[in-house]
Order: sequence, then C-alpha cells, then structure tokens
Amino acid sequence: MDNAAAREVFSAICHRLHANVQQGSPDQAEYVIRLPADLYRDPARFQKEIDRIFRQVPLLVALGCDVPEPGDFVTLTMIGHPLLIVRGDDGKARVFLNICRHRGAALTHEACGNQRVFTCPYHAWTYNRDGTIRGIPDSETFGDPMIDGLIQLPSDEAAGAIFASLNLEKSFTAAEWLGAEMLESLEALRLDDMHPYRRTSTLASPNWKLAADGYLDGYHIGLLHRNTIGTKAINNRNTYDLLGTHIRIGFANKGIDRIKTEPQETLNFPDCMSLVHYIFPNVSISGGHGDTIQLSRLHPGPGVNESTTVQYQYFREPVVGDMLEVAETKRAVYEQVVRDEDCETIFTISDALDAMSGTSPIVFGRNEPANQHLHRVISEMTDA
Repeated sequence: MDNAAAREVFSAICHRLHANVQQGSPDQAEYVIRLPADLYRDPARFQKEIDRIFRQVPLLVALGCDVPEPGDFVTLTMIGHPLLIVRGDDGKARVFLNICRHRGAALTHEACGNQRVFTCPYHAWTYNRDGTIRGIPDSETFGDPMIDGLIQLPSDEAAGAIFASLNLEKSFTAAEWLGAEMLESLEALRLDDMHPYRRTSTLASPNWKLAADGYLDGYHIGLLHRNTIGTKAINNRNTYDLLGTHIRIGFANKGIDRIKTEPQETLNFPDCMSLVHYIFPNVSISGGHGDTIQLSRLHPGPGVNESTTVQYQYFREPVVGDMLEVAETKRAVYEQVVRDEDCETIFTISDALDAMSGTSPIVFGRNEPANQHLHRVISEMTDA
C-alpha cells in the first residue's frame, strides 16, 4: 500500500474519532458483561487456552523487517517451543524449531543475527538457511540419520508480519488469518519500512488475559497514565473495530480538531490520534501511523497466574548514530510506564481474584467492547 492509500485509512479513523469527541462518547457495545473471576485463575481453563488457542492458531512471531536480508534470523520461545525465524536465499521467511535434529541442542542462543549456515555447537551438524542438512561430521561412522533437515513449522508472511503455527499439521495463509480489513489496516502501517531497535524490555505480568485486557482498554489511558503517556489523550472517545478475532483501536488525542482544519496530505496523524492493532491472541502493535511502533508480545504461563510481556521498538529510519539515544529513551519510558503503572495495577487485580471468586465478577462496560470481544473469542475457542 502506498503512502497516499495509507493516509486514507488513517484519515477515516481520525474522522470517526473526531465525531466521537464531538458527541461525547466512544464506540460502544450493546451490553455490560460480567465474567466470573475464576476465568483468570482456573488452571484447567488456562490449559485449554494453551492447547486450543496458542498451540493451534497462527502466532505473529516476527515482523518482516526483523529479517530483511537472506541469512537474517531472530529467535524466541513460545510456550516451550524455541523458534528460529530465518530469511532464506530465495527471500522466503521460514520458521523452524531451534533444535538440532541429532540430540536437540539449540542451534543458536543469539536473539538475532545473520548466518551463512547454522551449526550445532554440540557435534557441529550444520544446516542451510532453508533448514536442509548441510553436513554431518564423520557421517560415514554415524550411519543414516533418516533426517533431511530442521523441523519446519507452517508459516506465512503478509503485510510485513510473519506468522507460524505450533501445530505441524495446521496449514494456513496469513492473509486469510488476518482477514481483509485487518490485512488492509496492517498494510497501511508499512511495517516493511520499519527498522528494529535490538534492545527489548521484558516484564513480569500475571495471567496473560489480565495483561491483554490492559492493551485493549481505551478507558484507562487518560486516567491511569494521566501524568505519563496519557497526557495527550482525550479519554474514553475511542473507535473500536472488531475484525474477526483481531481488534483495531483508535485513541483521540488533544489535536484531533486538526483533522477538520489541516490538509490530509500534510496532516501529522500522531497529533490527532494514537492507534493500536491487537493481533489475536497475544500481540499488540501500537503506532505505525507515524514514525514509530511498539510491538508487545504476551507470553502465557508457565502457570495460570504468570505471563511475560516483551516489548520491541521499531522506527522509520535505521537505528544508528543519534537514533540510538532516541530509541533507548523510548524503550526506557515505555518499560517504566508499563511496569510501574499497568503491571503494578494488574498484579493487584491478580492478588484479589481469590477474594472475588464467587462474590464479585469482573465487569466490562459498554465502553469496553474490545475487552468483551477478546473474552468472547477465547470462550468460543475453548468451548467454555
């Protein structure tokens, strides 16, 4: 999608936000809903979420700009699965288990890099960028391993995002998983034009759904964050687009009136709005309508009351020279805000769940349709 088409997408959201500000209300759900607190603390339900959601659906494992050139790779672990995402010589991004087929040792412990081949440190088995075996030392004495390469997961790339399924039998296309509207919206972010800042932030958080609730909540930005990232916000005037399993949220900023007074061709959209794309089940992409993106990935477990949030920063220009200081400042600010405001708050909710069991439900208002939608989708997928 070219820049003009992207600006059309952002302009439409801005006009809706402006209308919400004028009428004094956000997009709203039909009802208030109440959920039992046990939905966040039941180990059996948590295991269903792992088995029927995280082990089944396509997961966003990297952005295309993380691995732009042949041999570029990134690694991460999702619910016990060590992943190696590699751009091949043919330009295709592939996702492998980061384990040698000999005895299971990790091929690399690096978070990212570029490799001509991948060599197991244990016995020096080597693999090509497409995962095929390149060489086995003393192969004549080893015998036939009956293995031709790394374990490759089903994966696909669309709109600058790389997806993989932990289910080896689960073929999919990324475009179909996103759906037409979310695909178009992500294309407007021009993710392939971004450049990663390689230092990340890792934060402890409670049950993964409590963390997800925070990323989907437009109601708290100007309240909990009123002295930090919420200073520019007009609170509780959000747009909510429920796009299949995914969600797009627009946040009105104090400069929203500019959508009516300045030419669309030159308007600086971050003055008018903030934007979040939530890619089910566990990735929030904040920004992209300007020069920066924060991607947050929620890792559930290992227990029902535990999760980890990892934040990644991206920029329109390469993160070198003076941009290193800019990037580090942004990373540190958002790490502190999420740790000291969001996570501190949701840990108090986690601590209260036992007392709430059977006596006080979790309540989502009509002005919280994104949260309602997330829990509805989770419920449908787990047959709860």
